[in-house]
Amino acid sequence: MSGAGAWVEDDRPGRRGLLVDVAGALAFGSFAVFVGTAQSGWSALAGGLLAAAVAVRRGWWWAAVALAVTAGLLQVVVGDLNIVADLAFAPVAFTLGAHRSRAVRQAGLVASILGVAGAATWAGVEATGSQGTGGPALSVAGMATAAALVLVGGWVTGYVRWQRREALRAHLDAQLRAAEERRLRDLVAIERDRLRIAADMHDVIAHSWAVVAAQADGARYAMRTDPAAAEDALGVIGETARGAMTDVRRLLGRLRDAELAADDDLGGPDELVTRMRASGMTVDVHREGTPDPAVAGAARLVLAEALTNALKHGDLSVPVRIEEAGGPVHRLTVTNRRGSPGAPGEGHGLRGMRERVERAGGRLTAGPTADGRWVVDAELPRAGAS
Repeated sequence: MSGAGAWVEDDRPGRRGLLVDVAGALAFGSFAVFVGTAQSGWSALAGGLLAAAVAVRRGWWWAAVALAVTAGLLQVVVGDLNIVADLAFAPVAFTLGAHRSRAVRQAGLVASILGVAGAATWAGVEATGSQGTGGPALSVAGMATAAALVLVGGWVTGYVRWQRREALRAHLDAQLRAAEERRLRDLVAIERDRLRIAADMHDVIAHSWAVVAAQADGARYAMRTDPAAAEDALGVIGETARGAMTDVRRLLGRLRDAELAADDDLGGPDELVTRMRASGMTVDVHREGTPDPAVAGAARLVLAEALTNALKHGDLSVPVRIEEAGGPVHRLTVTNRRGSPGAPGEGHGLRGMRERVERAGGRLTAGPTADGRWVVDAELPRAGAS
């Protein structure tokens, strides 16, 4: 997404996340308004505006910025700071720093720096009118430091959070690409081996049956006139046939064992979940039964791709649910709340998941539901299951 679309792209929380934000904002706002009331009505109003900014910051960042700026200007104009309420600037700056849109992150950094400069300027003006020559410098330094800790510190913390998520996405993407490249190399090597086996099979069968045919013809002609020669020919036929059978069994064994290498290791399912949780994703895991080793590799790659898509495109304020059950058919279901409306689409990742599952004789569906979720559902039959 680019242009205006990229500017308004945000990470909106689900209903539960929004309720948590509102509840936290109410608790914080009650205290901030109480403190502000002891100072002035304007200070109490600033506390209420900042509490509202905290409540809507993840769902409507632009509204949170508007409320925070209004509260800041109000305090500057009336000359009455609500120190407790001003702590709310930190989570608002954090939201801007952690936003997926580059434009929003840059705007958040600029706004934070301007906020520090504005606070320092206001402190200098106030101190000049009430203190001696040494007072303004100390006031400006103190106010600038406090504002930087709240605004710039909040933004930097959010930016580090965003960088961690991006690094994890890149790490998983690189692992998936490497796994796919190794799988393709294995396919090429297997195809070459099968071609060699086919050539060997042709040589064994063509040579052996040519010998059998020639000896059979000779034995037929010599049967009446030279029984000893006919007997020797039949002996050659028997030895040739037995040797050919041994060679054919050997070649069939090579062909049967030339299976695709096990799906490459991205770490076990628990390791995948641990890395996702480290990025800020909440994952609920429900497992039953024992997975079949024959399909565990394919299931692991499907899980990695589904979690990566959830990390890229999902609403991380809602837990991602993993349901896995062993049995005659190994079942894996990954459910997450959708984020931006247009993603994910039918890209290479989804096609790759479907191909892996179908190659194992299974079935995979992936798509949105009416209530805003994205569900990946894979069924992989156990080896020998009817």
